[in-house]
Amino acid sequence: MGPVTASASTETLHLNLLGPVEAHRGGAPVKLGGPKPRTVLAALLLARGRVVSDTRLAALLWDDRPPSTCTAQLHTYASRVRRLLGPDVDVERRRPGYLIGLPDHGVRVDLLEFQERAARGAEALAAGDPATAAGELRRALAVWRGAALGGVCDPLADVERDRLEEERLVTLERRIDADLELGRHAELIPELIALIATDPLREGLRGQLMTALYRAGRQADALAAYRAARATLADELGLEPSAELRRLHQALLTGHPSLLPRSPRGSRGTAPEASVPPAPAVAPAAREPVAVTPRAVATAAPGAATPLTRRPERPLRPAELPPAPADFTGRAQEVMRLGTALTGRRPRRPDQAVHVVTGLPGIGKTAVALHTAHRVKRSYPDGQIHLDLRGSGPEPLDPADALGELLRLVGVPAHRIPGTLDERVRTWRTRTADRRLLLVLDDAADERRLRPLLPVTDGCAVLITSRSGLYALEGVSRTVLAPLSPPESRDLFEKLAGRSRTGSEPASAAAVVHVCGGLPLALRIAGSKAAARPHWPLSRHAGRLADPDRTLAELAFSDLSLRDRLLEAYRRLEPAARRALRFHSALGPQPVPAGTAARALGTGVEEAEELLADLAAGHWTDVVRGHGGHAYRMHPLVRLFAGGMLAEEEGAVPRVLPVRSSWALTRTGDTA
Repeated sequence: MGPVTASASTETLHLNLLGPVEAHRGGAPVKLGGPKPRTVLAALLLARGRVVSDTRLAALLWDDRPPSTCTAQLHTYASRVRRLLGPDVDVERRRPGYLIGLPDHGVRVDLLEFQERAARGAEALAAGDPATAAGELRRALAVWRGAALGGVCDPLADVERDRLEEERLVTLERRIDADLELGRHAELIPELIALIATDPLREGLRGQLMTALYRAGRQADALAAYRAARATLADELGLEPSAELRRLHQALLTGHPSLLPRSPRGSRGTAPEASVPPAPAVAPAAREPVAVTPRAVATAAPGAATPLTRRPERPLRPAELPPAPADFTGRAQEVMRLGTALTGRRPRRPDQAVHVVTGLPGIGKTAVALHTAHRVKRSYPDGQIHLDLRGSGPEPLDPADALGELLRLVGVPAHRIPGTLDERVRTWRTRTADRRLLLVLDDAADERRLRPLLPVTDGCAVLITSRSGLYALEGVSRTVLAPLSPPESRDLFEKLAGRSRTGSEPASAAAVVHVCGGLPLALRIAGSKAAARPHWPLSRHAGRLADPDRTLAELAFSDLSLRDRLLEAYRRLEPAARRALRFHSALGPQPVPAGTAARALGTGVEEAEELLADLAAGHWTDVVRGHGGHAYRMHPLVRLFAGGMLAEEEGAVPRVLPVRSSWALTRTGDTA
């Protein structure tokens, strides 16, 4: 394809994600090619102006089996997308990946158009203008041309398609709410029946059908619709209907006046399409008709004489949780405690539920948080949000930027997001008031960046992962993850490497598991590498891992590297803490008391104790208690890493006192 001419660049470029991934310029299709360039284009557009790393792109294109030439191929695909889209679209190489920049005019992205119209429709509906809302929401839904992300590689579709479909369904439910307020209940009934046949477990649609049937004078059918919903939920999930649906059912039984439609702004002169069963006798002032949805009825006590006076706002219900690891192993006690805390009904202090999951790098903090979040998400019907705070990287997410993303996810249009941090904090707290949201804040750097993001309502819960314990954060509970037990470690390795492989070489499998020391990241790398090299016997993997000079080099595969993960965290330590970590590695595998560390570091005992205590708070060491006091012990793989940094940064390994005798003497109280 030749270069794009100047005249071509003046025609509007349409980039479509909500259906087959396509590009059109001036009505003519742009030939994007096969699934891989389409995947690169879609991934860059979905990133919304953020850099997509090479590692991320490789995973979306080739899953866990990237070719050795993946970097060159990524460059080829990015260059092709840049050439095809023309000079107005900037596909920029910005390490560690690629970034797409769109001009203010001349380019239309269907996803952005959908989201902007959906946000305007939601605002109009909340403001009591269902006529405007119905129009905007219809136009938003009309942007869709089929299942989102058609023609891309499976890994991208698996990650993003369900999220986009949830946005579409939320918008569809809002449009139906608007139509109900406009008195269009009769024409909605067949549409809702068809939608429920496609998605029988979506309770919002069930409630809307019950409301539409009631308003059409079919109270018996509305009650039958509830019984059908209850039977389906019991058969498919073993669950009772939600509290909202049960309250709507009670309102149907009592003929509650909140079931009556109101005369909405913008619909003057619109006659109802069918008669409505009479409501119980109430005072005239209480008979003002109001709108009802399952959410509206949920706020009215069944049988109350006074109906609601305004329709509550129905904000966006985000469903942003990434999938939990399918091979999640162990952590039963931790997940149970977190799940109980997140779903318990005891009063919370201080009026919020904030839980920190912490531990050394590679211990599986994110996996535990996501596994728990998926187990409890039904307890948070107003949405679930996951946000990567990038705390372990060189550029942690700024609190103002994080709040901007959170506000967008709960339905605040981009043009209405305030500019300053303080204003965004106030808007975020207002938007989350009286809502049940689950917020997963992944990889938090420190307390200062985290505090502005925390909701202040007892209906919300926050799961935080951090390499720091965030001990200065007020009113939180903490779950400190220890290495997996030997049986759990063996189970995870078998899932990854294959039980037939481990069963045929049990001793070699045990040797691999032993070297990994219960660290989930190390086990994942070792198991994935064994699965990718079925022609290698496990004894070969075990032998290579057993060599201390190459252990960390062996624990790297595809985009996973234990050394890189440790190095990221190491670089965030203060210089004195890094030096203490390096010298600690030279003191042997035994627990090291502060006195011994002080002699190695050339410091006083108090200073050495402070440094070692800070390392323990960051989970670089464990505290071991004995009769004579306490000492600090490193995980074997952390010690290997720190030893490598010692040789690299000090130039030579210094001679130090033998720690075994000093720890033994300290325990008996014979020496300090």
